Amino acid sequence: MGNGSGKARYCRCGILLARDNQSDLCAQCQRRAVELEAGAPPVPRDFWEISDKLRDALASWHMGRVIAAYRLHPYHGAPLSQELVARWMGITQTQLSRIESGPPISDLKKLIRWAVVLRIPEVHLWFKLPASRAREGSGSAGWKSPIQANTHGLETDDVKPFSVISAVGEVVIVAVDRRTFLAGSGAGILAGGRIIPLASYENVSPELVEHLASQIESYYLAEASLGPHAVIPAVLVQQELIDRLLAISRGEIRRSLLRTNVAYSGLVTWLYQDAGDLGTASNWANKTLELAHRVGDVQLVRHALTNKAMICTDQGDGPGTLDLALAALADETSLCAKVRVQAMQQSAHGHSLASDRRGADYALDKAEALLSKVDDDYPWYNACRRSPTYIPAQRATCYTRLGLGVEAVALWEQVLKEPPAGSRRDVGVYRARQAVAYANAGQPEAAAGSVHEAANITRETSSIRLRRELAAVWPHLASWHNSPIGRQIGEVLQTL
Repeated sequence: MGNGSGKARYCRCGILLARDNQSDLCAQCQRRAVELEAGAPPVPRDFWEISDKLRDALASWHMGRVIAAYRLHPYHGAPLSQELVARWMGITQTQLSRIESGPPISDLKKLIRWAVVLRIPEVHLWFKLPASRAREGSGSAGWKSPIQANTHGLETDDVKPFSVISAVGEVVIVAVDRRTFLAGSGAGILAGGRIIPLASYENVSPELVEHLASQIESYYLAEASLGPHAVIPAVLVQQELIDRLLAISRGEIRRSLLRTNVAYSGLVTWLYQDAGDLGTASNWANKTLELAHRVGDVQLVRHALTNKAMICTDQGDGPGTLDLALAALADETSLCAKVRVQAMQQSAHGHSLASDRRGADYALDKAEALLSKVDDDYPWYNACRRSPTYIPAQRATCYTRLGLGVEAVALWEQVLKEPPAGSRRDVGVYRARQAVAYANAGQPEAAAGSVHEAANITRETSSIRLRRELAAVWPHLASWHNSPIGRQIGEVLQTL
């Protein structure tokens, strides 16, 4: 189905978009967007010389200006966002903004790490790279990111072969037995195309913990594009690695690892929830809450409570959702904006499950007012600031659940006019909910178009959660079950 407007739509690259493509990007640009999540792409050798702005930035010895010029380089076709490049660097978008506009960074470790991330050839730098890192930043067009490369049986110049068991985004985890791991001679992380072994069981570096934490956003984005089943194995491997590191770490490093473990446990909770295994998701939510208490961080504890509230929402348990959301909002003023938005969002869903529109609107209005204040280093729940239509999508969901067909339809059309980039699964969920709203508004033909697209995305992502959303459409179409359009929708649903 087309977008109904009859107007030609074009991708940012200039290609005419197909009528059934609801995205603002063509298939090639969508693939490129997913590939960019894996890290900085290979660039030609003259990339660093053809842009006057980039040449001047390199000559200024100001890494922030270099990064800004890199992002805006015409080679990319469209500017790379600060959020994307910040994820490559393992920092937040706000931190990158400060680096780009602030005074020059003089910390050599940071300069080296960022130069390697962007793969800047040493010849263009004002500082020296370690020999091995200079090879990583050479800009060779033959380099492949771990998500593209065949990494099984990988060997490097200075490390023996490893059996690679997971590769998502920029991180590859290698398999070794526990004895070898604890002896410190066999485990490592592949980052930027090179295995970094652990020097010894007594040496868990802060950079290693930082690197693990920086990957979480990439896993969320990969799951949104590929579905949960493609990501769960890799994240479980990360969990195992963190558990082993916790067994040998002490002091502040251990505390940092525990914080990272909370974030990963919350991610696993969500992955199993999207995969339709609410029992396993509940177990992981309980583990997340326990870990958060062990860290003693009130923000993490409240985040864990909202994860449990989200499971109650999926189970249709309005009172349970409200109980947990209210517990998460206790002493609300002591919480960071992100946790408050997360808890208020779940509170809104609880109210809508209880047929309380006024309560849902009140919670969402408060959440929307706080969005501009979300600015923290927690590597979870970043979707609330990544998508400008995040709160409208939550409100549309609540209105759909409340049976407010016409109002929900208007909101879904606003949300899906600018769908979240690179998030096919979310678009599928939104289309399924839009179909319910169309049915409640007495528009079965429009509902059929939404069902058709959501079904295609279901096949792409294998999201059980999305299948359940689509299954919920059928009862709302009861008046049209025996009509031609109803039979057409029924046939589509039966193929899933």
